[in-house]
Amino acid sequence: MHPTTETLLKDLLALRLRDLQLSTEGRKALRHTLSVARYRLETYEKTLDKALGMCNVKPTEMTLVDYGGEHGLPAILAKRVGVGRVIYVGDGSDVFRTVGVLTEVLGAGPDVMVGGGVEGLSEWCRSNGVRPDVLVGEGVLERVYVVDAFFGKVHLVSPTMKMVFINSATPYNRRVVRRLHRAMQRAEEGSARGKGYRQLRYDHIKRIYPDMSEREALQWAKDTRGLTYGDLERAVEAQSPNLLLDSYNTCDPASGRWEKRLLPVNDYRQILAPYGLKLTVLPGRCDDTGRGPAAWAARRRNRRIDKAPDSEPVGFSQRRRMHKALKKAPFIYCLIA
Repeated sequence: MHPTTETLLKDLLALRLRDLQLSTEGRKALRHTLSVARYRLETYEKTLDKALGMCNVKPTEMTLVDYGGEHGLPAILAKRVGVGRVIYVGDGSDVFRTVGVLTEVLGAGPDVMVGGGVEGLSEWCRSNGVRPDVLVGEGVLERVYVVDAFFGKVHLVSPTMKMVFINSATPYNRRVVRRLHRAMQRAEEGSARGKGYRQLRYDHIKRIYPDMSEREALQWAKDTRGLTYGDLERAVEAQSPNLLLDSYNTCDPASGRWEKRLLPVNDYRQILAPYGLKLTVLPGRCDDTGRGPAAWAARRRNRRIDKAPDSEPVGFSQRRRMHKALKKAPFIYCLIA
Protein backbone atom coordinates (compact mmCIF):
# COMPACT_ATOMS: atom_id res chain seq x y z
CA MET A 1 0.00 0.00 0.00
CA HIS A 2 1.33 3.46 -0.92
CA PRO A 3 2.23 5.83 1.95
CA THR A 4 -0.58 8.22 0.94
CA THR A 5 -3.11 5.39 1.14
CA GLU A 6 -1.69 4.26 4.51
CA THR A 7 -2.15 7.78 5.85
CA LEU A 8 -5.75 7.89 4.63
CA LEU A 9 -6.38 4.50 6.26
CA LYS A 10 -5.09 5.79 9.61
CA ASP A 11 -7.26 8.90 9.32
CA LEU A 12 -10.35 6.81 8.52
CA LEU A 13 -9.79 4.41 11.41
CA ALA A 14 -9.33 7.38 13.76
CA LEU A 15 -12.80 8.74 12.95
CA ARG A 16 -15.32 8.93 15.80
CA LEU A 17 -18.49 8.00 13.95
CA ARG A 18 -20.85 9.11 16.70
CA ASP A 19 -19.46 12.65 16.40
CA LEU A 20 -20.10 12.88 12.65
CA GLN A 21 -23.26 14.60 11.42
CA LEU A 22 -24.59 11.62 9.50
CA SER A 23 -27.96 9.96 9.15
CA THR A 24 -28.52 6.65 10.93
CA GLU A 25 -28.30 4.76 7.64
CA GLY A 26 -25.26 6.74 6.52
CA ARG A 27 -23.45 6.01 9.78
CA LYS A 28 -24.34 2.32 9.58
CA ALA A 29 -23.07 2.05 5.99
CA LEU A 30 -19.84 3.88 6.84
CA ARG A 31 -19.25 1.65 9.86
CA HIS A 32 -19.48 -1.41 7.61
CA THR A 33 -17.00 0.11 5.15
CA LEU A 34 -14.54 0.96 7.93
CA SER A 35 -14.65 -2.66 9.12
CA VAL A 36 -12.94 -3.60 5.84
CA ALA A 37 -11.21 -0.27 5.26
CA ARG A 38 -7.77 -1.66 4.39
CA TYR A 39 -9.20 -3.99 1.76
CA ARG A 40 -11.36 -1.21 0.30
CA LEU A 41 -8.47 1.23 0.06
CA GLU A 42 -6.16 -1.39 -1.46
CA THR A 43 -8.82 -1.96 -4.14
CA TYR A 44 -9.30 1.76 -4.79
CA GLU A 45 -5.54 2.31 -4.86
CA LYS A 46 -5.14 -0.25 -7.64
CA THR A 47 -8.14 1.22 -9.47
CA LEU A 48 -6.58 4.68 -9.42
CA ASP A 49 -3.15 3.33 -10.39
CA LYS A 50 -4.75 1.75 -13.46
CA ALA A 51 -6.76 4.86 -14.25
CA LEU A 52 -3.82 7.26 -13.98
CA GLY A 53 -1.60 4.90 -15.97
CA MET A 54 -4.07 4.90 -18.87
CA CYS A 55 -3.86 8.70 -19.31
CA ASN A 56 -1.10 10.73 -20.90
CA VAL A 57 -1.84 13.65 -18.59
CA LYS A 58 -0.11 14.74 -15.41
CA PRO A 59 -2.28 14.02 -12.34
CA THR A 60 -2.29 17.70 -11.39
CA GLU A 61 -3.75 18.60 -14.82
CA MET A 62 -6.23 15.73 -14.89
CA THR A 63 -10.02 15.64 -14.46
CA LEU A 64 -11.18 12.40 -12.88
CA VAL A 65 -14.77 11.22 -12.34
CA ASP A 66 -15.61 9.00 -9.38
CA TYR A 67 -18.90 7.40 -10.46
CA GLY A 68 -20.67 5.99 -7.45
CA GLY A 69 -17.57 5.15 -5.39
CA GLU A 70 -18.54 4.04 -1.88
CA HIS A 71 -18.71 7.12 0.36
CA GLY A 72 -16.55 8.98 -2.17
CA LEU A 73 -13.41 7.17 -0.98
CA PRO A 74 -11.93 6.85 -4.50
CA ALA A 75 -12.48 10.60 -4.95
CA ILE A 76 -10.89 11.38 -1.58
CA LEU A 77 -7.89 9.17 -2.35
CA ALA A 78 -7.57 10.75 -5.81
CA LYS A 79 -7.34 14.23 -4.28
CA ARG A 80 -4.78 13.04 -1.76
CA VAL A 81 -2.53 11.71 -4.52
CA GLY A 82 -2.73 15.05 -6.31
CA VAL A 83 -5.39 14.74 -9.03
CA GLY A 84 -6.24 18.25 -10.22
CA ARG A 85 -10.05 18.10 -10.50
CA VAL A 86 -12.26 15.34 -9.12
CA ILE A 87 -15.98 15.05 -9.85
CA TYR A 88 -18.11 12.76 -7.70
CA VAL A 89 -21.30 11.37 -9.25
CA GLY A 90 -23.74 10.03 -6.69
CA ASP A 91 -27.39 9.30 -6.18
CA GLY A 92 -29.35 10.69 -3.26
CA SER A 93 -28.88 13.42 -0.68
CA ASP A 94 -27.79 10.94 2.00
CA VAL A 95 -24.80 9.87 -0.10
CA PHE A 96 -23.79 13.48 -0.75
CA ARG A 97 -24.10 14.23 2.95
CA THR A 98 -21.74 11.39 3.86
CA VAL A 99 -19.21 12.40 1.18
CA GLY A 100 -19.42 16.04 2.28
CA VAL A 101 -18.81 15.18 5.94
CA LEU A 102 -15.84 12.93 5.08
CA THR A 103 -14.39 15.60 2.82
CA GLU A 104 -14.58 18.12 5.65
CA VAL A 105 -13.08 15.95 8.40
CA LEU A 106 -10.39 14.37 6.18
CA GLY A 107 -9.37 17.64 4.53
CA ALA A 108 -9.70 16.34 0.96
CA GLY A 109 -12.48 15.23 -1.33
CA PRO A 110 -14.23 15.84 -4.64
CA ASP A 111 -14.22 19.37 -6.03
CA VAL A 112 -17.73 18.88 -7.43
CA MET A 113 -20.63 16.58 -6.52
CA VAL A 114 -23.15 15.86 -9.27
CA GLY A 115 -26.47 14.02 -9.11
CA GLY A 116 -28.62 12.57 -11.86
CA GLY A 117 -26.30 9.80 -13.02
CA VAL A 118 -24.61 10.00 -16.41
CA GLU A 119 -27.18 12.54 -17.63
CA GLY A 120 -26.33 14.85 -14.72
CA LEU A 121 -22.60 14.41 -15.38
CA SER A 122 -23.09 15.16 -19.08
CA GLU A 123 -25.08 18.32 -18.32
CA TRP A 124 -22.52 19.60 -15.79
CA CYS A 125 -19.58 18.94 -18.12
CA ARG A 126 -21.35 20.63 -21.04
CA SER A 127 -22.29 23.68 -18.94
CA ASN A 128 -18.76 24.05 -17.59
CA GLY A 129 -16.83 23.14 -20.73
CA VAL A 130 -15.13 20.17 -19.07
CA ARG A 131 -13.94 16.99 -20.81
CA PRO A 132 -12.95 14.43 -18.14
CA ASP A 133 -9.82 12.39 -18.79
CA VAL A 134 -10.79 9.26 -16.88
CA LEU A 135 -13.75 7.75 -15.04
CA VAL A 136 -13.59 5.19 -12.23
CA GLY A 137 -16.78 3.43 -11.26
CA GLU A 138 -17.94 0.95 -8.65
CA GLY A 139 -21.19 -1.03 -8.82
CA VAL A 140 -22.08 0.53 -12.18
CA LEU A 141 -21.90 -2.07 -14.96
CA GLU A 142 -23.73 -4.70 -12.93
CA ARG A 143 -26.50 -2.26 -11.89
CA VAL A 144 -27.21 0.09 -14.82
CA TYR A 145 -30.42 -0.82 -16.66
CA VAL A 146 -29.32 -0.56 -20.31
CA VAL A 147 -25.55 -0.92 -20.68
CA ASP A 148 -25.30 0.17 -24.32
CA ALA A 149 -27.37 3.32 -23.63
CA PHE A 150 -25.09 4.08 -20.66
CA PHE A 151 -21.95 3.88 -22.77
CA GLY A 152 -23.60 5.95 -25.49
CA LYS A 153 -24.18 8.74 -22.96
CA VAL A 154 -20.68 8.38 -21.51
CA HIS A 155 -19.27 8.69 -25.03
CA LEU A 156 -21.06 12.03 -25.40
CA VAL A 157 -19.47 13.31 -22.18
CA SER A 158 -16.00 12.75 -23.65
CA PRO A 159 -15.22 10.40 -26.57
CA THR A 160 -11.60 10.06 -25.42
CA MET A 161 -12.32 9.40 -21.74
CA LYS A 162 -10.70 6.28 -20.30
CA MET A 163 -12.64 4.12 -17.82
CA VAL A 164 -11.91 1.65 -15.03
CA PHE A 165 -14.84 -0.19 -13.44
CA ILE A 166 -14.91 -2.45 -10.40
CA ASN A 167 -17.42 -5.17 -11.33
CA SER A 168 -18.47 -7.54 -8.55
CA ALA A 169 -20.70 -9.59 -10.88
CA THR A 170 -17.86 -11.62 -12.34
CA PRO A 171 -19.03 -14.45 -14.61
CA TYR A 172 -15.72 -16.31 -14.19
CA ASN A 173 -16.00 -17.27 -10.52
CA ARG A 174 -18.55 -20.07 -10.00
CA ARG A 175 -18.82 -19.34 -6.29
CA VAL A 176 -19.73 -15.71 -6.99
CA VAL A 177 -22.21 -16.76 -9.69
CA ARG A 178 -24.00 -19.16 -7.31
CA ARG A 179 -24.16 -16.48 -4.60
CA LEU A 180 -25.58 -13.91 -7.00
CA HIS A 181 -28.12 -16.40 -8.35
CA ARG A 182 -29.39 -16.99 -4.81
CA ALA A 183 -29.68 -13.24 -4.24
CA MET A 184 -31.56 -12.83 -7.51
CA GLN A 185 -34.02 -15.56 -6.56
CA ARG A 186 -34.67 -13.91 -3.19
CA ALA A 187 -35.28 -10.58 -4.94
CA GLU A 188 -37.74 -12.24 -7.33
CA GLU A 189 -39.64 -14.18 -4.71
CA GLY A 190 -39.70 -11.55 -1.96
CA SER A 191 -40.00 -12.16 1.76
CA ALA A 192 -42.05 -11.26 4.81
CA ARG A 193 -40.45 -7.79 4.65
CA GLY A 194 -41.69 -6.98 1.17
CA LYS A 195 -42.95 -8.12 -2.21
CA GLY A 196 -40.61 -9.67 -4.72
CA TYR A 197 -40.07 -8.27 -8.20
CA ARG A 198 -42.27 -10.95 -9.79
CA GLN A 199 -45.20 -9.99 -7.56
CA LEU A 200 -44.64 -6.30 -8.35
CA ARG A 201 -44.76 -7.05 -12.07
CA TYR A 202 -47.89 -9.16 -11.62
CA ASP A 203 -49.64 -6.38 -9.65
CA HIS A 204 -48.77 -3.88 -12.37
CA ILE A 205 -50.03 -6.16 -15.13
CA LYS A 206 -53.37 -6.72 -13.34
CA ARG A 207 -53.71 -2.97 -12.78
CA ILE A 208 -53.01 -2.08 -16.42
CA TYR A 209 -54.84 -5.09 -17.92
CA PRO A 210 -57.69 -5.87 -15.50
CA ASP A 211 -59.41 -8.18 -18.00
CA MET A 212 -56.37 -10.42 -18.40
CA SER A 213 -56.87 -13.91 -16.99
CA GLU A 214 -55.04 -14.98 -13.85
CA ARG A 215 -53.06 -17.60 -15.71
CA GLU A 216 -51.97 -15.20 -18.46
CA ALA A 217 -51.05 -12.47 -15.97
CA LEU A 218 -48.87 -14.91 -14.03
CA GLN A 219 -47.16 -16.00 -17.25
CA TRP A 220 -46.46 -12.43 -18.31
CA ALA A 221 -45.13 -11.60 -14.84
CA LYS A 222 -42.63 -14.41 -15.42
CA ASP A 223 -41.87 -13.51 -19.05
CA THR A 224 -41.15 -9.82 -18.30
CA ARG A 225 -38.43 -10.52 -15.74
CA GLY A 226 -35.69 -7.90 -16.11
CA LEU A 227 -37.95 -5.13 -17.47
CA THR A 228 -39.13 -1.82 -16.03
CA TYR A 229 -42.85 -1.09 -15.92
CA GLY A 230 -42.72 0.90 -19.15
CA ASP A 231 -40.85 -1.79 -21.05
CA LEU A 232 -43.09 -4.43 -19.48
CA GLU A 233 -46.18 -2.77 -20.98
CA ARG A 234 -44.53 -2.55 -24.41
CA ALA A 235 -43.58 -6.24 -24.21
CA VAL A 236 -47.14 -7.27 -23.38
CA GLU A 237 -48.60 -5.07 -26.14
CA ALA A 238 -46.17 -6.57 -28.67
CA GLN A 239 -46.64 -10.09 -27.28
CA SER A 240 -42.85 -10.29 -27.00
CA PRO A 241 -41.48 -12.07 -23.87
CA ASN A 242 -38.15 -10.82 -22.53
CA LEU A 243 -35.36 -13.29 -23.29
CA LEU A 244 -32.51 -13.22 -20.75
CA LEU A 245 -29.14 -14.84 -21.43
CA ASP A 246 -28.92 -15.62 -17.73
CA SER A 247 -32.42 -16.59 -16.63
CA TYR A 248 -31.63 -15.59 -13.01
CA ASN A 249 -30.98 -11.93 -13.85
CA THR A 250 -33.66 -9.60 -12.51
CA CYS A 251 -34.17 -5.91 -11.80
CA ASP A 252 -36.44 -3.64 -9.79
CA PRO A 253 -39.29 -2.90 -12.24
CA ALA A 254 -39.74 0.57 -10.75
CA SER A 255 -36.14 1.81 -11.08
CA GLY A 256 -34.51 -0.62 -13.53
CA ARG A 257 -31.72 -1.24 -11.02
CA TRP A 258 -30.41 -4.77 -11.62
CA GLU A 259 -29.72 -7.23 -8.84
CA LYS A 260 -26.02 -7.35 -9.84
CA ARG A 261 -26.65 -8.61 -13.36
CA LEU A 262 -24.33 -11.25 -14.81
CA LEU A 263 -23.27 -10.62 -18.40
CA PRO A 264 -20.65 -12.43 -20.50
CA VAL A 265 -17.55 -10.29 -21.02
CA ASN A 266 -17.94 -10.64 -24.79
CA ASP A 267 -21.30 -8.84 -24.53
CA TYR A 268 -19.50 -5.81 -23.10
CA ARG A 269 -16.93 -6.00 -25.89
CA GLN A 270 -19.66 -6.03 -28.55
CA ILE A 271 -21.37 -3.03 -26.92
CA LEU A 272 -18.09 -1.06 -26.80
CA ALA A 273 -16.93 -1.91 -30.34
CA PRO A 274 -19.04 0.75 -32.17
CA TYR A 275 -17.31 3.44 -30.07
CA GLY A 276 -13.84 2.17 -30.96
CA LEU A 277 -13.24 1.12 -27.36
CA LYS A 278 -11.39 -1.96 -26.15
CA LEU A 279 -12.07 -3.86 -22.92
CA THR A 280 -9.35 -5.47 -20.81
CA VAL A 281 -10.43 -7.61 -17.85
CA LEU A 282 -8.14 -8.13 -14.84
CA PRO A 283 -8.76 -10.10 -11.62
CA GLY A 284 -9.36 -8.38 -8.29
CA ARG A 285 -7.82 -9.69 -5.08
CA CYS A 286 -9.62 -11.37 -2.18
CA ASP A 287 -9.84 -9.79 1.26
CA ASP A 288 -7.01 -11.45 3.17
CA THR A 289 -6.64 -8.73 5.81
CA GLY A 290 -8.34 -10.65 8.61
CA ARG A 291 -7.47 -13.72 10.63
CA GLY A 292 -8.64 -17.30 10.78
CA PRO A 293 -9.51 -19.90 8.13
CA ALA A 294 -11.29 -17.44 5.82
CA ALA A 295 -8.26 -15.15 5.63
CA TRP A 296 -5.95 -18.15 5.13
CA ALA A 297 -8.10 -19.37 2.22
CA ALA A 298 -8.14 -15.85 0.77
CA ARG A 299 -4.35 -15.67 0.89
CA ARG A 300 -4.17 -18.98 -1.02
CA ARG A 301 -6.49 -17.64 -3.72
CA ASN A 302 -4.52 -14.40 -3.88
CA ARG A 303 -1.32 -16.30 -4.62
CA ARG A 304 -3.02 -17.65 -7.75
CA ILE A 305 -4.46 -14.22 -8.59
CA ASP A 306 -1.10 -12.48 -8.19
CA LYS A 307 0.43 -14.77 -10.84
CA ALA A 308 -1.80 -13.25 -13.53
CA PRO A 309 -0.27 -10.69 -15.91
CA ASP A 310 -1.06 -7.07 -15.08
CA SER A 311 -2.26 -6.29 -18.60
CA GLU A 312 -3.78 -8.02 -21.64
CA PRO A 313 -2.21 -11.53 -21.67
CA VAL A 314 0.03 -12.45 -24.59
CA GLY A 315 0.81 -16.08 -25.41
CA PHE A 316 -0.62 -19.34 -24.13
CA SER A 317 1.17 -19.31 -20.76
CA GLN A 318 -0.05 -15.82 -19.81
CA ARG A 319 -3.59 -16.56 -20.96
CA ARG A 320 -3.65 -19.72 -18.87
CA ARG A 321 -2.48 -17.89 -15.75
CA MET A 322 -5.06 -15.16 -16.37
CA HIS A 323 -7.87 -17.71 -16.78
CA LYS A 324 -6.95 -19.43 -13.52
CA ALA A 325 -6.75 -16.10 -11.68
CA LEU A 326 -10.13 -14.90 -12.99
CA LYS A 327 -11.76 -18.13 -11.75
CA LYS A 328 -10.52 -17.33 -8.22
CA ALA A 329 -11.11 -13.55 -8.24
CA PRO A 330 -14.07 -12.19 -6.21
CA PHE A 331 -14.49 -9.31 -8.67
CA ILE A 332 -12.98 -8.02 -11.90
CA TYR A 333 -11.48 -4.73 -13.07
CA CYS A 334 -12.86 -3.64 -16.44
CA LEU A 335 -10.39 -1.30 -18.18
CA ILE A 336 -11.86 0.52 -21.17
CA ALA A 337 -9.88 2.66 -23.61
